[in-house]
Amino acid sequence: MKLIRETAIVPSSVFLYAPILCFSILATVKLSAQDTSGENNLTQQIWLDYNPSYNFSEKFDFYGDIGARTLFPTEWYRFVIGPSVRYKKPKLIWKELAYKEELHFGIRFFFTANKNYPNRFEIRPFQGYKLSWPNRNRIVLQHYVRLEERFDIEVPKWSNTFGLRIRYRAKLILKFKGDWISFNDGLYLPVSIEGFWNLKGVQQFNDVVRITPGIGYEFSATWKAEFDASYHYTRNTVEDDFATNNVVFRLRLYHQLN
Repeated sequence: MKLIRETAIVPSSVFLYAPILCFSILATVKLSAQDTSGENNLTQQIWLDYNPSYNFSEKFDFYGDIGARTLFPTEWYRFVIGPSVRYKKPKLIWKELAYKEELHFGIRFFFTANKNYPNRFEIRPFQGYKLSWPNRNRIVLQHYVRLEERFDIEVPKWSNTFGLRIRYRAKLILKFKGDWISFNDGLYLPVSIEGFWNLKGVQQFNDVVRITPGIGYEFSATWKAEFDASYHYTRNTVEDDFATNNVVFRLRLYHQLN
């Protein structure tokens, strides 16, 4: 009876039309960007990430990302490493509801090798709160708020620009759980929208909004992969205005170490 109730929450038509909706949104945004772009403000990027995690206890775990990014036409290469800690808050109220709360703390390091500008090194501590509600077997809606302190350093001079921003992401995850054919067991569709509020901007990479549909697959309890094709409205280089439209193709590999 439990399986029947969970299936009724998400009709099969949702799973049928969700991928069409996700990629239709991206295609519409991309076409709009092409219509409004000037000479050079529509770019494509490739991001590659390895995301390991390790459980210390039921409440605490360590996670992070190691990645590389580039822009076409090539203006920079960017390398990322970000160790972080997640605290899973126990339910204190409304224990019967299907929700989950987490606190996130970490620091991320970015090295950007620019083609036409001085190289930059960024140190970015962050603090975040994530609420997953509803949090069910077939559907998860995440709300993630994060505060970031940005220390953007021009490498040759080692001059520092301080930045501060708040970002909010709403992410919907639809899980198939073996619907229609057995291969679907492990398949999921994430789609998210994220807004950025630059309280104090830095010299490079000041985002405004991201729209990200994707597809993922859980191969086992320890490995899963996710591919996203997203739209970013941002500023990529030091002298650009906030009028850069980016189409970002991102491949992420998640690895649970224990």
